[in-house]
Amino acid sequence: MKNTPYYFTLFLLLSLYSCSIDEAKEVELDKDGKAMCASVDECLAIYDFERARKFVDDGYSYEKDENLKSITIAESKYWADNGDIDKALTVIDESWGIGESAWSEADWQSWRYNIIDKGVATFCDKSEFKQAKGLALKAADDINVDGHKIGETGWEDANGVTHNGDKAKGPSMQDALLKKISKYEALLK
Repeated sequence: MKNTPYYFTLFLLLSLYSCSIDEAKEVELDKDGKAMCASVDECLAIYDFERARKFVDDGYSYEKDENLKSITIAESKYWADNGDIDKALTVIDESWGIGESAWSEADWQSWRYNIIDKGVATFCDKSEFKQAKGLALKAADDINVDGHKIGETGWEDANGVTHNGDKAKGPSMQDALLKKISKYEALLK
């Protein structure tokens, strides 16, 4: 009988744990049968980008811009991973108004470049070089791969170091992608 409290306690803990797992598995559905979410992050986890945007407050705030940035990155990555680079770029281009404090222009340009680069690599892997070149032309021809305008002074590098006297150098995003495509073509000849 000395073990009875121990077994009782163990049984009680296992029962509570079991109930909490069952509750975690339940997902609330809306009238159309889509999973509901209660925050931006929950919506992003189930790829419900429209609902995620509904959690973003109107007006300007740093938190709003951070949420919009998170949504833009998640949605554009989703479309790029699913082969729809044009849709991914549209999502990115629509986010242009996000505040500089939440998403600097250099970082925004770099993210856009990464999506284009992903599409170029996909086309090159399929030996579709004409499509790859067309996509590469959507990249900036006056901004380097780090997202800085070529020739600009006073730019900040990825480590947070400001370069007041140094000018941002090339190659441009477009040139880097076209060079990559040329290498693919040469290797596959």
